Amino acid sequence: MQKASRVSLILFSILLISPLTPMTQAVTVIASESIDLVPAGNFSESSEWEITSSVGFSNDQAQHSIGMVADGELSFTHVRPANFATQTSWSESSPTDSNYSIGASDSYYTWSKGPNITVGAFDFAGLHTFAIENVSLVLHFEIPEALNQDSVRIILQNTGSDKLVKTYTRTFNGVYRMNNPLVLELDEEADWNWNMVQGAQFTIDYVSSGTSDDSEVRVDAVGLRVKYQMPWYSFENVFANHEVSISEVPVLDFGPYDGETVGLNVDSCGLLPDLAESEHFWTFDVEVPFGQELGRIHSFGSGNHTIEVIPDNVDGDYSVKQNGNLLDNRDMLQHVRISIEDGCVSGVRIDVNDPHIVITGSISGATNGLTTPASSLRIAVGSYLVHTIPLELGTFSIEIPVGHALPSEGEMLSVGIATRFQWSSDGSAETTVVHVNSISITGGYHLEHDYEPDCLDLADLVMEEDEGGILIPVSCNDDRTSRSDLQLSATSEDNSLIEVSTSYSSSSDANYVQIQTVNNAFGVTFVSVEIQDSVGNIWTDNFMVTITPIADSPTFAPLPLTVYLELGETLILPLNIFDSDTFDLTISTSKSWATVDESNNLHLTPIDAGLHTVKISVNDGTSETSQDLSVSVSALSDLITESIEIRKDGIRIDSGKDGEIIEIFVYVRNEGRGIADAINVRCYVDDVFVGSAIIDSIAPGGLGVAVCDAVLPGEGRDVIVRANADGTQSIDETNEENNQGEYTIYVSSPSTGTNEDSLVTGPTILVLAVGIVAIALTALQLSPNRVKKPYKRRK
Repeated sequence: MQKASRVSLILFSILLISPLTPMTQAVTVIASESIDLVPAGNFSESSEWEITSSVGFSNDQAQHSIGMVADGELSFTHVRPANFATQTSWSESSPTDSNYSIGASDSYYTWSKGPNITVGAFDFAGLHTFAIENVSLVLHFEIPEALNQDSVRIILQNTGSDKLVKTYTRTFNGVYRMNNPLVLELDEEADWNWNMVQGAQFTIDYVSSGTSDDSEVRVDAVGLRVKYQMPWYSFENVFANHEVSISEVPVLDFGPYDGETVGLNVDSCGLLPDLAESEHFWTFDVEVPFGQELGRIHSFGSGNHTIEVIPDNVDGDYSVKQNGNLLDNRDMLQHVRISIEDGCVSGVRIDVNDPHIVITGSISGATNGLTTPASSLRIAVGSYLVHTIPLELGTFSIEIPVGHALPSEGEMLSVGIATRFQWSSDGSAETTVVHVNSISITGGYHLEHDYEPDCLDLADLVMEEDEGGILIPVSCNDDRTSRSDLQLSATSEDNSLIEVSTSYSSSSDANYVQIQTVNNAFGVTFVSVEIQDSVGNIWTDNFMVTITPIADSPTFAPLPLTVYLELGETLILPLNIFDSDTFDLTISTSKSWATVDESNNLHLTPIDAGLHTVKISVNDGTSETSQDLSVSVSALSDLITESIEIRKDGIRIDSGKDGEIIEIFVYVRNEGRGIADAINVRCYVDDVFVGSAIIDSIAPGGLGVAVCDAVLPGEGRDVIVRANADGTQSIDETNEENNQGEYTIYVSSPSTGTNEDSLVTGPTILVLAVGIVAIALTALQLSPNRVKKPYKRRK
């Protein structure tokens, strides 16, 4: 064969074939579940909400309003204290003409050591509509010296009966309250109203108790200080904001590059009508996410445009939808058309499951001083103010669609709640609390995906002809399926080049593709590999396998490790020799007595006994293959009982009489190729063992004789005499079946008459016979045991 031309053909084929690219990764939705887009709306964690406040339109922190997350709720508390104003009015008249004591303090005073100083007439014009909180006396006066016996009394008049409000007596020093006036609360002295305040009158009375005065009283000014509720107005804001990142926003956004357009141009603002065209519309399809339903449609942009929608597989024409309308047949594919008359459309959104923000809560306390509707609870999603409710006592529940306000994918979801406390009150204190029990945004969903296995690309493979097998690891990971449960399959485009199989190893936790070359095959093929997970997602790849040709060595089937034969025999072994490249083979052996015929049969005819090693070599002119064969050659004896003679008194006889003592001559020949030693020959008469004899040695081809003594039994019949040349089977022979021989002799009954000439009587013969048997049995017991043969070859 011409190997060079085959290599060139393979290289040319590689240049023509380009590997295929693995498929794009696939993903399968296997389950869906509803989720709350604002899990922090249960207010279990205060850290998830940022709370700030402000006064009016400034950035100053609110003084009377706070917000907090506690006890599983968000609360906005407005505690507005009472608002008071204070005004002091000085007496304007004096019935006692104490004119230096009226008006504000001016360092001029009226003095007295007995006559009363009375002043009154206080002016509080313009304040009569305000509630009085507190009334106090403000008195600028002094007593220059200590009072030992005298006293000074301060008396309130014109508020009913006169009331003594203060008395000074027995002072250790003077009383000096000109610059630091005396202030006395008068709340307990009267049930004050504005008329009573303005008509009140005070008398400062110096009372002398002896012939001489201790001191005098000097009065500069007398005033009434009234604290009253002052109307006021302002507003404070409290904000609570929560931001969360959501990976799956229940909205489907479509931009200018989605779908198809007719008569529209793409601009920085979105889609603009091309005035040169007669029609201007944008169409696209909206698929329903797995396990969900579509909600409302929203358009973004400026100018005039029309939204038209028709569900899939519904007869008829498009139906017009307003911005924010719910779609029809929301579980079906929707065909959307946007007709643009003027302006610019930046995008269209279809929300999923019609998301709503749901807020529950209550308002407690009082709202009398709050102005409505300026005082309100406001809800914002993103940059959209989605709802406002006035602050009115009682519970509230809000459910507002917010699909248009949700962020796009990858953006943060921001939910804000703000309370504006705006008041215009009479100055009374008031507390208002807004309780927000829960916030949630419905419509959220989570799709559980199963991705196709993620595997490393497989590299091309180059192997040699008859190289054998190779394991290629397929390194894969899957998001849901373990490696042991991944289904791996592989196929070859040309099964005549390679055999492909797959396996999994638990020890290395890896999948493998096994490539096995086909004998004497070479070329180029592709292997396609497929990994499938438990859901059915499939990863595929393929790689090129190049089998390069090589010069094959001759081969032949393995020979036995050892063969056994007898010296002088011939053993024939067939040699199964193969060479894929040539039939011109040279076969040689290392022994002259080992030859190979034309049919590749090995002939073994050893000439020596023993263990020989024969090396058989096959050469194809390029390479050589050889095997060693062990030949075990044995040279064994082969004992046969050649003949048996019966003798009496040294003379061969053919017949005898019952009770006669005879000698059995056994002639044993060795027809084998080995010497036989210590041959035990056993003799039997009518299958009764009568004795044995030992032949020391018989050379190959030699003859040995063993003699056994016996007594003839019988009464006129044939007796069979049998001999076994290897009676103990202790000698390894080539044939174990030819050791025995037989001889038949006629035995007659003994004579009944008395023979006086006979030297041996019947009893004597019997005693001799028993003695011979005893001697034979003793010899049998003392003879060597049977030799165990290490190897017995079946003939």
